[in-house]
Amino acid sequence: MRSVKSTGGLTRGRGMGEAQRTQWLLAMPTCAEYNNVMQYVTGAGYKSSDQHVESTGTRKEKDHRDILILNAFLKDRNPFTEDKSLRNTETGMVANEDANTDKAKEIGDKIIVSMSEQSVTNFSFKKKNFAITLDAKRPSNTIITQTPHVDPQLMFQRLTTAGQENLNDMTELFKYELSSFPSSMFESNRLLRQATKSTLADAIWNSGKCHATELPTSDITHVIDGGSLLHRVPWTKGHTFSELCSKYVDLVKKNFRTPTVVLDGYNNHSIKDITHIRHNKGIVSNTVTFTKSMLLRVKKETFLANDANKQRFVLLLKETLIENGIEAVQATDDADLLIVQTAVDKSDTKEVVVFGEDTDLLVLLIHHAKQNLKRIYFTSDKQATTKANKIWDISKTKSLIGEDLCYQLPFIHAITGCDTTSRLFGISNNLR
Repeated sequence: MRSVKSTGGLTRGRGMGEAQRTQWLLAMPTCAEYNNVMQYVTGAGYKSSDQHVESTGTRKEKDHRDILILNAFLKDRNPFTEDKSLRNTETGMVANEDANTDKAKEIGDKIIVSMSEQSVTNFSFKKKNFAITLDAKRPSNTIITQTPHVDPQLMFQRLTTAGQENLNDMTELFKYELSSFPSSMFESNRLLRQATKSTLADAIWNSGKCHATELPTSDITHVIDGGSLLHRVPWTKGHTFSELCSKYVDLVKKNFRTPTVVLDGYNNHSIKDITHIRHNKGIVSNTVTFTKSMLLRVKKETFLANDANKQRFVLLLKETLIENGIEAVQATDDADLLIVQTAVDKSDTKEVVVFGEDTDLLVLLIHHAKQNLKRIYFTSDKQATTKANKIWDISKTKSLIGEDLCYQLPFIHAITGCDTTSRLFGISNNLR
């Protein structure tokens, strides 16, 4: 506008017709070149005042720092991946299939259509028509909260029939369960009947001398149950996943000698799915796509309730342990058998201490261990507050109960209830 109204411009007596405008526009590039040359020859120059604060050196430095921060942020949270799932770029939380905030406009249009020609006093917004957000509260796992279905009509018919005196054999009326599942095998929440597995271990412990007074301190190797180890370190929100893995490394290096950590796998369904559901206590958790440098934003229990999160973290933990010189292996699913096999293999050359808390491990060790010169011990690394942890000498235990019972022990453990089978009602774990 300044050039239009100044000397040589269109408003200085030349008119604003089409011919004048065309001539002025076509002459502008040539005039600009002449202007630049004249300024160069005369050593004079024309500059406008500093009107844009954003062009100052301080502002440019700040913009550069902000760009670097944004670059670092997007490096670990690339929004342009092939993954088509709806997710939170900052936290990495992946939306459930029912989340539909990406269709907010369509949902809003439907609500507006439903409001058409409706009275303000009579119309009410229904929650089922709302958009479902990423962190919307969802019902707990249905397998936990379901109540057993009993047909009251069927029960009434059988009871009234049983009241008639002309029946010779009333047992036929109650030959089948009245509920939709056999209560002798399942609990009211439709999970397998939970066994008190420690009863079997206590029965073996009390049957004779099968313990060691102390653990060996030289020429030994430690085999660690990774599932138990996972719960030994408290997690704090705001720490990066790399820092959490470093805490596990410090714990292993501090408490164990020549350790081998055996981790569970959570790629697919396993024979312990029911146990995992029970441990989660109905907690429903979203999948979180995270990297080493990302911060933990949720509680540990909530994060680990999702198998995809647990598998991803276990892989990261395994890599970190190996990078720090600690032997770590991962099973394809449940690690109990791999823990025992690792301990048995290492017992050929050294005495082995297996750290874990599961009776399943004890049963498998007694069944698979060899009567070598090198012994295998089983104990817990959990800090006991009231009494010392039991130290099992597997060789003494095998000698105490005999080879036949060692061979049959997995069957006894399964039929009386373990993590993979239901505890049959009325069967005790006590050895006779």
